Formats: sequence, C-alpha cells, structure tokens
Amino acid sequence: MGLLQQHRERQKNLLPLFSPELRAMRMAFLKGLWQMFLVFTCVFWISISFLYGAGYDTSRHMKDASFIFRNFDSSPAATNISQMIIKAFEPEGMVTLVDRTNDEEYDTLEAIKHAVWVGNSWGAIVVNQGFGERLSKALAEGADYEPTQAVTLVSEESRHFFKVMMATKSIQAALTALEVPFSQMVFQDQVAQGNTPAEIIGRANPQALVLPYSYAVDNIAPYHFDLSMYILSVTLSLCMVVGSFIPSNMWKTIEEPFFKQVKIPQLIALRLVVNIVWAIFICVQATGIVFAFSGPTWSPTVGDFFGLFGLFLLNTFAFTFFIECLQNWVHPRFLLGGYFTTLFVNISAAIFGPELNNHFFRITYAMPFMLTGISMRTLLTDGSYAKFKYTITVVVLWAVFWWVVSVFLIARKARLVRAGKLLMSNVPPPPGADSHSHEIKEKTPAADNSKSLESRAREQLPMSSETTPGSSSSNLMSATPASAASRRRDVSGSDIEIEDM
Repeated sequence: MGLLQQHRERQKNLLPLFSPELRAMRMAFLKGLWQMFLVFTCVFWISISFLYGAGYDTSRHMKDASFIFRNFDSSPAATNISQMIIKAFEPEGMVTLVDRTNDEEYDTLEAIKHAVWVGNSWGAIVVNQGFGERLSKALAEGADYEPTQAVTLVSEESRHFFKVMMATKSIQAALTALEVPFSQMVFQDQVAQGNTPAEIIGRANPQALVLPYSYAVDNIAPYHFDLSMYILSVTLSLCMVVGSFIPSNMWKTIEEPFFKQVKIPQLIALRLVVNIVWAIFICVQATGIVFAFSGPTWSPTVGDFFGLFGLFLLNTFAFTFFIECLQNWVHPRFLLGGYFTTLFVNISAAIFGPELNNHFFRITYAMPFMLTGISMRTLLTDGSYAKFKYTITVVVLWAVFWWVVSVFLIARKARLVRAGKLLMSNVPPPPGADSHSHEIKEKTPAADNSKSLESRAREQLPMSSETTPGSSSSNLMSATPASAASRRRDVSGSDIEIEDM
C-alpha cells in the first residue's frame, strides 16, 4: 500500500496531455512534426527520383551512345552488308552509328581501337578487309570459310557497365537479325548470275550459303573482376557509412567538453586527425576486400592496391567532411534526411550512371561516388577510359571544400556554445536560459564572500566553545547548516563556471 500511495502522489503532480498549461509544448511538437513531414517527403522523392530515374527507360536515350562504323573492304558483298548495317541503326532506340569509312583518322583497325580505348567512342563496327573475296571463293570453289571473320564488333567494359551492356546487346541483336536477310541476298545474287540452285549448292561451301555473314566481338578492355560493379558500389557505400557516419556520430556523444574547454585550433586539428586515421583504417580493409574477390583474369600489382586505396580514401574524405558540416550546422531533427539523400543519390549515380539518361542526371558527374566508380573501372580494365585528371581533381576539390567549410562551422559553433547562444544540438537555448546563467554568475562573488566569512566563523567557533564558559552546542548546530549551504553554493558555482568555459 505504501508504494501505491507514493505512485498516486506522484501522479497528482503530472498534467494531462491536453491541459491548458501544456499548450505551448503541444504546439512546438506539432510544428516539429509538420516540419519533419515536409522535409522527409522531399527527401523521399529526391532519393527515389535519382534511384529510379537514373536507370529508367534507357532505350529512349540510346542515341547518345556513339559507335564508329568503318568498311575496310570495297567488294560488292561488303558494300551490301555495310548498307544493311547502317540502315538497321537508323530507327529511334538504336545507338548512333557514325560512318568513318572515308575518314583518314580511322584508316586502320588499331586507330579505331585506340579511339574506343580512350573513350572517344563507345565501340565500333568494322567490316573486315578481304570479306568479299573470302565469300566469293567459298561460293565458287567451296573454299574454307569462317562467317565471323566478316564483321568485328569492338567493345569495352570501362564505361558504366550497365549502359555498356545495354548498348552492346542492342548492337549484337541488330547484327544477328541481318544474318538471314543477307544469306537470302547472297543466294538470290547467285541465281541472278545464271546459276541454278542445284549448281550453287553443289559447288559452294555450305557454311557460306547458310551463314555468309556473322560477327566476332573484340573486347579490348575487359572488366577484370569476378563480381559485378554493383559490389564495388556497395563497398563504396560501406566506406561512406562506416568511414564517414561513425566518427561523426561518435563526436556527437563526446564533443561537449571539447567544445567548451579546448582551444578551437586544437579542437579542429584533433577532429581532422581522428577522421583521417579512421578513414585510413576502413579503406585499407575495403581495398583488401576487393583484392580478396578479384577475378582470375586480373593480375593486380602493388600499384593497383595503392591506386584503389587512394580512390577509396578520397571518396571517404569527401563524405566525412560533408557529414561534419551537417552535424555542426543542421538541426538534429533533419540530420537523417541529409544522410539518406546523400547516400541514395550517390548510390544511384554509381549503380546506373548518367549515360543514356535524361540529361538532368548528368549532374551526377559532379558526385564523388560516380567519379570514384569511373576511376576504379579504369584500374580494373588496365587503364581504359582514363579520366583521372577530371575525376580525382573534382573529388579532391570536394574534400578540401567541405573541410574548409567544416573548420568554419566548428569554430562558429564553439564560439556560440561558449557564449551561451547555442546548444550542442545546433539550436538556440530556451528563452531566459542565458539571463539565468548571467544571474548565477553575478551571484557567485557574493557566494564566495559569504563562504569565506562562514569558514572563518567555523574556525573560530570551536575555540569559543572551549574557552568561553556557558557556551552551548546550539552554536555548533546553528553553524552546521550554514556551512553545508556554503558548500552547496560552492559546488554549484564551480559547475556553472565549467559549463560556461
């Protein structure tokens, strides 16, 4: 019954949720709830728009992929197949085929491969020299014939893997669809020359009649990794979350005494050192994961290890300093929205890429995930599509920019917190809190004076009780509460002084 009575007494001091006294609290709660509803609705749609939009309906923008076409053979058969190939890629939804047959810049197969290697073209379709002559001998004399020597599709995998696959598959489908019509054309041409079907079948190589044309794929930049680029995107995400969010969240739990009692330059230097050490620790492990799952066709070197490690590290720095800025400026109510938007937008850029998309998504060319992904694919394809000057420069600029901004925000927050104008949660203190603090500071000297007077009185009191006749213990009893109060004032004042440093 005693516990129940105590519980009832405590309940009497509590207010109902809808009592008039709590109206201000309810309004503040509703305001915060409405703000979160608006902010996180925007966060949701921005994240989903990038995540789905970057990979939506790639075929509508397939024309943005440019392929070189070159005919190295002047025979009638080569001319016919060239016309059929060019015509097959005219419709919408197909890649752009640029005819370079009369262009001296691409007068050799090696020159064409180099253009694809450096990224001037997505790929190339080449009608090989001697195609017409080999086909004629096979039809007239029954000579050996290999259909795949007719056309070569030059491809690479250093661009964004998903979009390269889409473009390459569409080309292969179009070239395969031409095999039967061209076979019919060759047979009809033989009949038009006065040959009977029996004569044609009797002397021709059957392979040349059934399949006079096919193609071979020459992948000049294979992706030397057993797992897909999705896995590397997940690894980048892991570095971002573990390398960026964790140290920043750790600071949130221990930063208050540092902000109030440590010199600002030393505080900034300490945070920088911890962030760098933590990022190095995480990125070494991430690089080791990539090497542990490397494919059998990849023979990595020490340079590849440090190259991948450096890319992981730059990417992590860029996000670490950005998160630092958020945590020293943004209201804690909206921090999670900043985290989600940053993560989803960059992941969508890494997974789907800006190629073959609405041009709006080319904004992702400025995002660290996308640029780091390009550089990593260059390393994993032996140097193809090398854009290091652009990708590394932009990521370094992002990291330096956000670090400079974070330095300013840390210094600003430290000054405001020490002045009592800002709480550690990036919000102003409640009304009256600052004036109350000043009142306590003003009362502190008086408390110190009274403390010194009472301490002297305590020192003299025992002597008077021993030397003065008739002194009683009531004097001691009256002095004890005063001394206890003095000690409480002393502790309280010292606590306040530490908090305001």
